[in-house]
Amino acid sequence: MRSIFHKNFKKFVRRIKNEILFNLIKSKVDGAIENPARGKLLEQPFRKYKVRGISFDYKNNSYRIAYLLNKGENEIVFLLIDSRENFYSKLKKIL
Repeated sequence: MRSIFHKNFKKFVRRIKNEILFNLIKSKVDGAIENPARGKLLEQPFRKYKVRGISFDYKNNSYRIAYLLNKGENEIVFLLIDSRENFYSKLKKIL
């Protein structure tokens, strides 16, 4: 499966200085690539776009990863990763 990363996703990952957090994100992304149905469908208004999400915690912060699955072209598009605060408003701007 081919992976595509949105510029906002790349921007967040580039800013990470903590190696443990970076490896945790990498493992979540690898898991989503191996099993794309693993993430749960987000609620409206994102459900109509079939956006899936994975959430995890690290050092008292909650993080979310949002991605789209394009089965026809066998690709997964990672849209956004960020802390839970303002995550959904940022995701609305992307979509």
